[in-house]
Amino acid sequence: MSGTDHPEAAWLLALLTLPRIGPSRLAALLDGRSPQAAWDVLVNGGDVVIDGVTGDQVRTWRAAARSTSVDQHWAATKELGMWLRQHGTDGYPERLSEDIEPPQLLFGLGREIGRQPTVGIIGTRNCTSYGKRCAFEFGAALAAAGVSVVSGLALGIDAAAHQGVLSVRDVDRAPPIGVVGSGLDIVYPKRNTSLWNEVIAHGTVVSETAPGVGPMKWRFPARNRIIAGLSDAVIVIESHESGGSLSTVDAAQERDKPVGVVPGPITSNSSIGTNRLLAEGATPILGVEDILCLIGHSAPLEVADATDVDATASTILDALGWNPLLFDELCSRVALSPSASAVEVERLIGLGLCRRSGPWIERVR
Repeated sequence: MSGTDHPEAAWLLALLTLPRIGPSRLAALLDGRSPQAAWDVLVNGGDVVIDGVTGDQVRTWRAAARSTSVDQHWAATKELGMWLRQHGTDGYPERLSEDIEPPQLLFGLGREIGRQPTVGIIGTRNCTSYGKRCAFEFGAALAAAGVSVVSGLALGIDAAAHQGVLSVRDVDRAPPIGVVGSGLDIVYPKRNTSLWNEVIAHGTVVSETAPGVGPMKWRFPARNRIIAGLSDAVIVIESHESGGSLSTVDAAQERDKPVGVVPGPITSNSSIGTNRLLAEGATPILGVEDILCLIGHSAPLEVADATDVDATASTILDALGWNPLLFDELCSRVALSPSASAVEVERLIGLGLCRRSGPWIERVR
């Protein structure tokens, strides 16, 4: 039920609409065939033998293929305004080109992925206020340092990291990158709709899942390998003992990507997984400087005079005085939200007016 004059991407798109087909099954179905040839095998009843795929599943694929119009799917997807990049063709993200399991077809909304340094920030959806604050502050500081933050746009740590990125002035900000487990026309979770739209407006959201296909539990570990593949390093902020973030860690280690971990209280269930990673030899992350060191990136340092800053920054400097303060102490002295205070602190660090020393913030100019 299709024409034959479409590019290979159109046939890949059709294959990706089949029920319960992920990257491994797609690769096995192709197995040296062109995407159109694989589609024809399903439609015309050719042999399909794939480990772990039952005869019932193959029959389901055949029925779906015979009732699917490649023409209509291809036309409808182009109308959504997405960009599509097929592995091995021009424009495909360089970081994924040589990946051990690259997406055969990548869908994107927003700008295309550039060559700037990247850091994946991951963690539990059920995070503490401590974890959320760390994610927000790191997101803001990395974006201001020219490093794109990659996350899964989930609730919790993922969302906080990109909220931190978006708090930085656009002129100073590295573009955020979101990697999701559903079609790009299906926002998941719904509570993050506004965040999705902001990330698209200022950066990129990508997926290997075809438009119209909703999230399923098994898609997220597959999504996590793309986060690892796009990141120069992966930073874990809070993970339960068997948290989903650990699959991203496994994917990063398979790709020889460095993994950094933020320590947490030994009494917190949200830090059991992260503290165990530290015990197993992961790099401790005590501040954004540790992340920049992990990826070998030197942030441009703009040295300013304290008299040149605006009123909000002056408020922070006055509250700091000349004695080191914990962040919570600083927040208690200013009439700003913790998130706004965090952004101002990172900006002042970037200007060379403040610095971090472990948990302490101190004024230096």
